[in-house]
Amino acid sequence: MGTFWTVFPKIKVFISTLYLSVLRIFSMKTQSRIVVKKFGGTSVGSIERIEAVAERVCEDAKTGQSPIVVASAMSGETNRLVRLASEINPYYRGPAYDMLLASGEQVSISLLAMAMEKRGFKAKPLLAYQLGIETDSIFSKARIKSVNSEKLKSYIDEGFIPIVAGFQGVTGDDITTLGRGGSDTTAVALAAAIGSNECEIFTDVPKVFTADPRLVKKARELDYLSFEEMMEMASLGSKVLHYRSVELAAKFGVKIHLRSTFEKREGTWVVPEGEVMENPVVSSVTHDANTAVIKLFPIKEKGQKFITELFTELAEKNVVVDIITQSQNEIGQRLAFSVTEEDLANAEVITKKLMPEGCEIFIMRDLAKISTVGVGMKNHPGVAARFFKVFSEADIPIHLVTTSEIKISAVIDKNKLEEAASALHSEFTLDKDEE
Repeated sequence: MGTFWTVFPKIKVFISTLYLSVLRIFSMKTQSRIVVKKFGGTSVGSIERIEAVAERVCEDAKTGQSPIVVASAMSGETNRLVRLASEINPYYRGPAYDMLLASGEQVSISLLAMAMEKRGFKAKPLLAYQLGIETDSIFSKARIKSVNSEKLKSYIDEGFIPIVAGFQGVTGDDITTLGRGGSDTTAVALAAAIGSNECEIFTDVPKVFTADPRLVKKARELDYLSFEEMMEMASLGSKVLHYRSVELAAKFGVKIHLRSTFEKREGTWVVPEGEVMENPVVSSVTHDANTAVIKLFPIKEKGQKFITELFTELAEKNVVVDIITQSQNEIGQRLAFSVTEEDLANAEVITKKLMPEGCEIFIMRDLAKISTVGVGMKNHPGVAARFFKVFSEADIPIHLVTTSEIKISAVIDKNKLEEAASALHSEFTLDKDEE
């Protein structure tokens, strides 16, 4: 008996340690079963598609997953709301604008929740203010500052499938929106907030392609891309993922699995660079057919002061300036910069207000930016020579050009876009094999 009481404390400690270990393992498994799934506008573009998404999510839930769903507005709805706002005031970007645009997601998450409830699952439609998705106060282009992850987890613990409105946040008492494609950023932010290392983005394409297959017929599917490559592609016009979603994913180590809503197969994984097995010289050719250029010449006096004031005010009005070129000759300075078509009206007003006397302004529309992207460009000389050779041989004028370690971009006439994209795709051996 004395021996038992001597050993009992050790047994008690062993059992307690074993219990805590099992609890910790169970907790880790429960955490790993939480999967954030984002469905884009085409995925929820009709009642039939909403029903199909609900069916897919419920099937995943039956396997033991705890899904968190992020949904965009139904396809075409945000464009309709933007048009309505433009008819009132094309220059306004404030609280009322964001409240209007955010209404589209409220419809889709409500319908999706109803479709899941019909299938016997508890679903909770949630707007940004209900989850505490806090952003800064830059309306129409807000950035997420924090997410109340505990509230999100509490709904899961209560057996709900959270259905979260993408694209929106809150600052003080005001609704904000994250910019077009911002639902991707909502999804990655939620995954990061709950400590998940993976986020599924469902869309209408099966994978990321080496180019837009509607433009380049020989575009190939990609199995893997690095965060760095995907960020460049997103910033250069690829509509597959929102730029800031990839930025957040890279920062918090959240791998993105981009896959089709309409097919059940592996998509493209966006991962850290070290996890990509091969780094071709160029991974993709991407484009943005939404580009305009403002040119100014000659800027004769106080050129640097004018340029400083110009880009300061453009920034304050949330106009994103992309490519900038500046040169000087005996007549004066020459300045050119590119913006999106949406920002052109504001940029033109600001430029005309500030430009010095004697300076002329030239607005160039119907342009496109085309780019080659690849982490392999870092270590391979001669990429720029091959890039410019394509335009020279096709006799396609370049209006502006810019480079970085892993990309070269040129602004060209929009009507030359398809020809240029196909030629670059072939030059860098990206074409798929003929069947």
